[in-house]
Amino acid sequence: LGEGNEQNEIVFNIVFVNCNTVNLLHTVIKYADERYTIIEEYIKSRKLLASDNKTNIFDFSSATTIMKRKDDEQYLVDDMSIIVGYKKAEKTTIVFTDMIEITNINRLKLLKEYPLSVLSYFDPKIECINTKENNGKTVIYLKFRGEKERILYDLAELNTYLSSGTIKGINVFGRAISLFETGGYLIIDDLENHFNQEIVSTLIRFFTNKKVNPHGATLIFSTHYSELLEHIKRNDCIYIVENKDKITITPLNERIQRNDENKVQSFKSGLIGNTAPSYEAYIQLKKSIINKVETKP
Repeated sequence: LGEGNEQNEIVFNIVFVNCNTVNLLHTVIKYADERYTIIEEYIKSRKLLASDNKTNIFDFSSATTIMKRKDDEQYLVDDMSIIVGYKKAEKTTIVFTDMIEITNINRLKLLKEYPLSVLSYFDPKIECINTKENNGKTVIYLKFRGEKERILYDLAELNTYLSSGTIKGINVFGRAISLFETGGYLIIDDLENHFNQEIVSTLIRFFTNKKVNPHGATLIFSTHYSELLEHIKRNDCIYIVENKDKITITPLNERIQRNDENKVQSFKSGLIGNTAPSYEAYIQLKKSIINKVETKP
């Protein structure tokens, strides 16, 4: 939207499955007079078939339009999607946890009690972390094994006693466990921040393990570590983000056809895309540093 988009419109075609139906939500959003409004929208639906695969599941030629935004619908706010009405009619609930806000600010999320299994995984010395309300204020109780209980009055104080990795781990794994019980979505920016590779690998393995994740909770994350690609079996689950003349997002299966190809090596060799600084930029940076060091009196 904005510069370069003459119509100032953007179209979303979102495919989702609900019980025994596969559905297409088509939404057109326009930007005008400093407002975003929905100018066209409908939902098409068809029966989910056993023969559906990753190609024909997006075929809605035989689908029926079950909901449509109309010009005379005065009750519907022009920036609210008809998916709200669909959810009410179908009595569905979508659960998601957005962890993007902790990308740059690493602070423990407030819970009454934190799972001991998670605490022990990240720091075996932690015996418990509990919170209670006292005269309208939150009090945090932190206990290490063999030490006296510490009483804190601000979550930020935990950064004094716990590492950044432990704090992020409690946040992320605690939310993941909640989603494993219900299904839903966990969204994390820069997954590798404060984590070593084994911890990240553990989290990905949990989401792909049907016994741990029986309700099909989904992990959506961004990363700068190509090594994590080896844990994702399907290329159509991976997207490459590049910033050339503009930001583009390309499915990996358009760059690599076979799932058994070595994705890590393909990335490092430059076959997948130019997502890292170029060699020329590296040389220029190196020369400028050497020149600055040599000319310093």
